[in-house]
Amino acid sequence: MELFLGIDAGGTSTRALLATPTGERAGQGLAGGGNPAAHGVEAALAEITAAVRQALGDADPRRVADGVIGLAGLGALEDPAVHAAFGRAWAACGLRFPVRAVEDPLLAFVAGTPEPSGHVLLAGTGAGALRVEDRRVTRVGDALGWLLGDEGSGFWLGRAAARTAVRQLTAGTPGELARLVAEAVAGPDAALTPRTAETVIIRAQAAPVPMLAPLAPLVARAAQAGDPAAAGIVEAAADRLLATLAEVRGPGETTPIVLAGGVLSADGPVREHVLRRCAARWAAPISVAGDTAAAAAWLAAGAEAPHTAWFPRP
Repeated sequence: MELFLGIDAGGTSTRALLATPTGERAGQGLAGGGNPAAHGVEAALAEITAAVRQALGDADPRRVADGVIGLAGLGALEDPAVHAAFGRAWAACGLRFPVRAVEDPLLAFVAGTPEPSGHVLLAGTGAGALRVEDRRVTRVGDALGWLLGDEGSGFWLGRAAARTAVRQLTAGTPGELARLVAEAVAGPDAALTPRTAETVIIRAQAAPVPMLAPLAPLVARAAQAGDPAAAGIVEAAADRLLATLAEVRGPGETTPIVLAGGVLSADGPVREHVLRRCAARWAAPISVAGDTAAAAAWLAAGAEAPHTAWFPRP
């Protein structure tokens, strides 16, 4: 039986999936970041190769009929030297098909719907919205990075949480969110004082993304516990994410909307607000993205097998 390979090469991890034409999993692999733009071509290929070899396991690579890899920034593959390096890596794994890459956000869309056109709203560490037509990304909203945009993202939520905590700790009026942030940054026995606020400020300035983005889940926890400041942050994040989606989606469109990324794939108040507002604004099917490595394998298999067989819903 033929096998198909799907690879999602992200900035922090690379996942590979080997599957049959009907979506049955035949092997999986996990390695470090495989984005050439972030890590350099050789380092990225080392991680991609490691994930592929794990997924192949004892399977004869000659059985793999085709494969697709999702990458951020496809422009790198336009460099003949980079394309040749990918080809050598494929050959080293025993793969005989040419390198076929798609933009990694497309995988999130495919993992949520079998339809060829629609929109995907992404909110992980960063955030953005994409218009997809015939399985090609044709327009992007936001996705400008944490310094210039990514409104409603995990980083945005974490920064808002830290800002709220610092102000409340300095004023001597800490709420549940401030307590959670103080514990996360300064330890479980952190005093709810201006001194702890200074610690949060210093650490946020030293490492903005790795320190602030992990604070995002605390907003949901505090909001569910009744913290009004956290509830306000949740609503503001949903407002910004809907505004980003509206940049690429017209008011009367009925094509599917797929939610993706850690903030929107997790069951919590941000996703609840976004789902409710999307449903009120657009008469369209709304789903949450499934396995993006499976999406790449599904595309490799020709996108003809029943989508539900590849992406079973609970």
